[in-house]
Amino acid sequence: MNEMVYSKFGCSHVMHGYKNKNHKKRARKVADSSMLKMKFAPTAVLEDVQPIRSAAFHPRGELIAIGSNSKALRVCSCHMLSDSVQTLVREDGCQDLPVLFKRNRHHRGSVYTVAWNPTGNVLATGSNDKSVIVVGFDADNCISNSTDREFSFHKGTVRDIHFHDDATMLSVGGGDNLLHLSDVEKGVEVFAYSGHTGTIHTVTSHRDTLISGSEDGTIRLWDRRSNSCTRVIGAALGTQGKSGISSLSLNNFGNLLCGSRDDGLCMLYDLEMGKLLAAFSPHTPVTCKSVQFYRNPRYILSGSYDGTIALTCAEQVLLNPEINCTEILGTHRDKVTRVTWHPTKQAFATCSADRTVCLWTARDGVDD
Repeated sequence: MNEMVYSKFGCSHVMHGYKNKNHKKRARKVADSSMLKMKFAPTAVLEDVQPIRSAAFHPRGELIAIGSNSKALRVCSCHMLSDSVQTLVREDGCQDLPVLFKRNRHHRGSVYTVAWNPTGNVLATGSNDKSVIVVGFDADNCISNSTDREFSFHKGTVRDIHFHDDATMLSVGGGDNLLHLSDVEKGVEVFAYSGHTGTIHTVTSHRDTLISGSEDGTIRLWDRRSNSCTRVIGAALGTQGKSGISSLSLNNFGNLLCGSRDDGLCMLYDLEMGKLLAAFSPHTPVTCKSVQFYRNPRYILSGSYDGTIALTCAEQVLLNPEINCTEILGTHRDKVTRVTWHPTKQAFATCSADRTVCLWTARDGVDD
């Protein structure tokens, strides 16, 4: 078990330690010298007139796109994360997020999800108006540089968007319970994957595997080459009770999947072995709305409808589950709707029903 766990986190030097008679002591030391000791503090904030549902950092980390219930799309600067830039702060000690690009009525309804393609020259948004809008974007000048494309094949709220690659977009939502694969360059739908029996809330992918999580309590793996479902994860979770899947995140090796549920439970699932490894509860038993692996895959950030933001050491969950492996990093005044790590810095963003999006940064640097 421990050898397998170490390999999941790419810890060849730790695996060598495992073979030593003091492997348990070494394992605990690895877990304890973690980001769980770090203190994160709010650095910048943007306020809206309605709840903010989603945010996504540009791949270069210089910008953050934000979607809210007010139908607005904003792209803000993240320059305050650079030590070389000084900006006036608010009375609460935070800076205002500078808005560089804004559309007040980007959608006809609330903006539920935003996503950049890997290159960062395309920005996509999904809404409860049942549409996906794809915007060509010049990040250097922070302007739209092409005519928008609108996809209107969804029959309900578009709840999540994920770019499989620069030209291929995945989108999911309610109404039809389908996972839609689209070509953003041609502006056409390529395929619609059916099998879920409830609203699909979340989607991700790795290589030729597409992964979706649904209100029906299952996670489905799809093969893009054959356009077929290769595995349904759900039966193993029955021991913990059926609950809808609210968020999915893959580690950067593509072999370990974290899924959060409406009952607050999070699961770690081994995609290579096809088995559930562990379950943990970083928050109170209400919807854990969003999870994301850090670029160092030992750590998972999560946000809950109880208003808390948590950091969990996934390695410790697997090696020493009896030890507390979660720290509460901060809170919002209302539900946390999305958490997302900055692509290069020890920083993250959180969105909330309290009508704010907040950028958090580490007080003291710790090696990844």
